Amino acid sequence: MQGRYGASFLGAETIEFVGKDSFYFHGFYCLDGVKGKGRCEIRNNYLYLYFENKKPETEKNRPRSAFISKTLLVDSFVNFQLKMVDENDIPIAFGSVVIENVGTRKFEMSTDSSGSVVFILRVNSNPIIIRTTSIGIESGYLELENGYNYSVKLVHQKDSLIGQELNKGEILIYEIADLSEELITMRAAKTSGTFRTYRRIKSQAKQ
Repeated sequence: MQGRYGASFLGAETIEFVGKDSFYFHGFYCLDGVKGKGRCEIRNNYLYLYFENKKPETEKNRPRSAFISKTLLVDSFVNFQLKMVDENDIPIAFGSVVIENVGTRKFEMSTDSSGSVVFILRVNSNPIIIRTTSIGIESGYLELENGYNYSVKLVHQKDSLIGQELNKGEILIYEIADLSEELITMRAAKTSGTFRTYRRIKSQAKQ
């Protein structure tokens, strides 16, 4: 099979068949999204999706959560520059940033369209605590020593409930009721669920 097929229900699934036996999968179920790729086969009226089994990233190659540079103060105020980015280094615009520092009031700010925010604190002996949040990403947390000027890039991973990736050798099996070049009617194997029709999604012509 070749091409991309999709079905909509209380959520949605798309399966794109490429090459001889490869696929790309995307599913969205309420607020839970999954994606993945791997090898597939049709056998005895069942579709088998064998997701790839990625090796865990080594500590050396794993993305760092924060990139921090600091300089000595020249007065009694800490100048703090923070940039929020996602795991692909794309700025997170209008993210929420909460700054806590005992001895000063707790206050909340938002990043600008470039994912950046700047604030100033009076120097004291207490640490600076930064909490960051935004839709679709995991919350960030950073605790820094007071008494320095800082420039920080804080990296946020995608929220696992929204962007889960199937890459640990998972297998999905579908029972097929009807199969043609234009549609596949199937349901998750070993269930009594309703058969769903996955229709071929035609590629849009380039403008």
